[in-house]
Amino acid sequence: MNGTTGLLIAQGLKKSGIAFEIYERSPSADSSQRARDWSMALHWGSNNFESCLPEEVLSKIGALQCDEHYQDLHGPMPDVPYVDGATGEVLMHIPSTGLRRASRRKMRNLFTTGLDIHWGVKVTSIDVAETSVTVTFENGTTATGTHLVGADGARSIVRTTLLGDKAALTPLPYTLVNFKVSYPAEQARYLKETPKFHPIMNFSTHHEHKSLCMLANLDIADKDRPETWVFQLFYSVYEDEPGQQAMLLGMTDAERIAWMKSRAHMWVDPYKSATEWIPEGTARFADATSQIPADVCMLWRDPVPWDNHKGRITLAGDAAHAMTPHRGQGLNNAIQDAANYVAVIRKINDGADCAAEITAYDAEVLERGKREIGISYVSTVSTHDVIKFKDGPLYKMGIKRPDAEVVAAAA
Repeated sequence: MNGTTGLLIAQGLKKSGIAFEIYERSPSADSSQRARDWSMALHWGSNNFESCLPEEVLSKIGALQCDEHYQDLHGPMPDVPYVDGATGEVLMHIPSTGLRRASRRKMRNLFTTGLDIHWGVKVTSIDVAETSVTVTFENGTTATGTHLVGADGARSIVRTTLLGDKAALTPLPYTLVNFKVSYPAEQARYLKETPKFHPIMNFSTHHEHKSLCMLANLDIADKDRPETWVFQLFYSVYEDEPGQQAMLLGMTDAERIAWMKSRAHMWVDPYKSATEWIPEGTARFADATSQIPADVCMLWRDPVPWDNHKGRITLAGDAAHAMTPHRGQGLNNAIQDAANYVAVIRKINDGADCAAEITAYDAEVLERGKREIGISYVSTVSTHDVIKFKDGPLYKMGIKRPDAEVVAAAA
C-alpha cells in the first residue's frame, strides 16, 4: 500500500465486514514534516467515495481540501484559468464544477481512520499457493491471506514481481521540481488574494522554456494567519537542450532555487513573484530529505496483462497504470480502482468465482489504464508548448472522464 488506493480498499473491505491486513512501507501516516507533500486534483473519482468510506469518514470529506475555508467564505470556486506563462493570455478555463484541490497528507490521514496498519514494512518476495498468498517483508516477517492487491505506487514491487522487466517505467525528457513553500504575510496575501489570480490553483505554460508551472494552495490551516499558509510550487521542464535534465537532477536544493529564480523574470505573475520570493532556508529540512527535489517524469508506457495466479494477486492505482501528472488523472483512476476492487471482493466473499472476477477486474483496469496513460502522455507534451496546447487532451476534453468517442477524436 502506498497511499489513497490501498486505504480506500481497506476502508471498503472494513465497511463490508471482510477481514484484511494492510501493510505500508512509510513509517507513519503523518507526512506533515516531510518534504514530499503535495496537492492533487480531485474530480470525477470522488463519485466512488461512498461505496468505500463509512459515514464518519464521508462526513469529513470537505476537510480534505487545501483551503477548506474558501467555499464558506466566498461560495463556489471559480473556473480555473490556464494561461500563457509569458504573456498572461488565457488559453482556456477549466470548469470548476466537481473540482477540488485536495491535500495528499490530509487524505492519507483521514482515510487511516479506524484502520490498523502495519507501518514501515517493505515487500521482498511473494509466494502463491492454491488458495493463499504469502508475502515476506524486509524485516523477516510474513503475512498470508487469500488475496493480495498491490497498491504500492508507480514503482510497485508487486508489479515487478509479477512482470519482471515488463513492469519497468519509461523515463521521459521532462523534469519535475515539486515543493512546498511559505511566504511572509503580505506576499502570501498577494499570491492568494489578488483578484486576477485564481484563489486555489494557477496553471501556466511557457513556450520559450517548454515548461509548465503551477502555484496552488497546499494547506490554509488558519485563514487569518497568511504567514502560516503553505503553497505548492510545481515546475515541469522539457529537456530542450542536451544535458539539462542531468544538470537539474545533479543540483543541490539551493542551486535549483537559484536556477528557478534566474528564469522567474520571464514569467507573468503569480509565477514570477512566487518564484522570486522563495525564502532563504526553504532548501533546509529537519529530516535531511531534499526540500526542493527534482525527479524524472516517468510512466508505464506499455502496460501488459499480469498473471493474477487464478485470481489471487492483482494491482490497483499507480501500480496498475503509472501515468504522468499533467492532467490530474492518476488520483481519480486510483479511486475508481479501489471501488471496483472492493465490489469484486464482495462478490467473491458471497461465493462468486475468484479467478473469473479478478480476471474481469484486471481486464477493465488494463484497458482503462492503457487509455489513460496514453492521454496523460499526450497531455504532457501539449502542456509544455503553447503552440501544441490547443491540440492536446486538456484543452479538448478538460479534466472530465473521457468516453471512447472523445478519446478517439483526441488520438
